Amino acid sequence: MKRVLVAIILCMFACAACRQNSLPALEGRVVDATIYSVTVETPAGDSVAVSTLGTNPMLVPGVLPGDEVRIWYELLPDGQTLRARELDIISPSAFRLLPGIWRDCTEADEVGLVLAEDGSARATGLPEPLQDWSLDGDLLALTAVENEDPKITKTLLYRIDRLDVDSLVAVPVGGGRTLAFSRQQ
Repeated sequence: MKRVLVAIILCMFACAACRQNSLPALEGRVVDATIYSVTVETPAGDSVAVSTLGTNPMLVPGVLPGDEVRIWYELLPDGQTLRARELDIISPSAFRLLPGIWRDCTEADEVGLVLAEDGSARATGLPEPLQDWSLDGDLLALTAVENEDPKITKTLLYRIDRLDVDSLVAVPVGGGRTLAFSRQQ
């Protein structure tokens, strides 16, 4: 009797373990994300839309365009819709990495940037105060205010040469001093 009970329990654990790993998965870069779906471009170049409607936000967190993700999904009864069951962000996009306080200490004059998640920006050590920032691919655009009355702005364009959790290297598009930042906070 004991052996039969142990065999049944082992069978149940084995079946449960197999069922957890049986979900199909896909990997790729997020090209579009809404509250109800995520569109991923796979390494093969295919665009796949996956529904996030009714998913557990702890297992399927919000994503941003540019995030590299792995999605485990199920096929819904309609036979066409894929619904996310679990989502992992493998590599975050620059939109996740850029906000923060950055310090450049490569020169005697310290330059610092504060890039906020809402797109606003502040700077120390630059000739003009910053107003905001935006990102287009690997191009970082900083809007500087040259004059307050009348308000005159100019755009400082940098190509991001390196970006990770701790460092940002930005090269001016029109030439000039490369800025090498480390994350302050």
